[in-house]
Amino acid sequence: MTAIAKPEHSVFDTAPEELRPVLESLVEAAQADANWKVRKKTLLDALLVVETMTQLSPKQQEAFEALMAGMEDGSISEAEAKARMDAIEEADDEDEGGEGVDILPMFIGAVLERLGEDRITSVEQAALYILSVHPEHYEAAEDWLQADEKNATAFRKLLRSDRRYAGLFEALLGEEDEEEGEDEA
Repeated sequence: MTAIAKPEHSVFDTAPEELRPVLESLVEAAQADANWKVRKKTLLDALLVVETMTQLSPKQQEAFEALMAGMEDGSISEAEAKARMDAIEEADDEDEGGEGVDILPMFIGAVLERLGEDRITSVEQAALYILSVHPEHYEAAEDWLQADEKNATAFRKLLRSDRRYAGLFEALLGEEDEEEGEDEA
């Protein structure tokens, strides 16, 4: 187990007011999960929706929100939802999308700080903490991974077996790792 220092600055407290209910719902969903294996899936699902939304133009975001509402109330079938999502993604909209993956570390950091955990105890937990905008979270995850070779092995296995997480990890930290490798060369 590795201790998690409390972040020096709160991402949640500085988040726009309209974003706080979304962050709170993510916290509540994560708290409702039985363990970090389930929590990781819940948070990844939410983060991928956030990533999708931030890459869409305002018109595409409206269409996506209507699609999600239809899926929630059951008025849109899974097949129809997939077809509509493909159409939304392919729509040639002159308005550009937003920040994409760049905003995700802030979402992760805000959710994790609200969870208020004091120790990293599993690879799934470390996997999310390493993606946080908070240096305290990232450092705790790195310390946990380096504390025992079994932890590092479990993380490599997670990267190989969970494509969604591996894609997110690569999108958020891949360039950093490449730059560090170039500096060492």
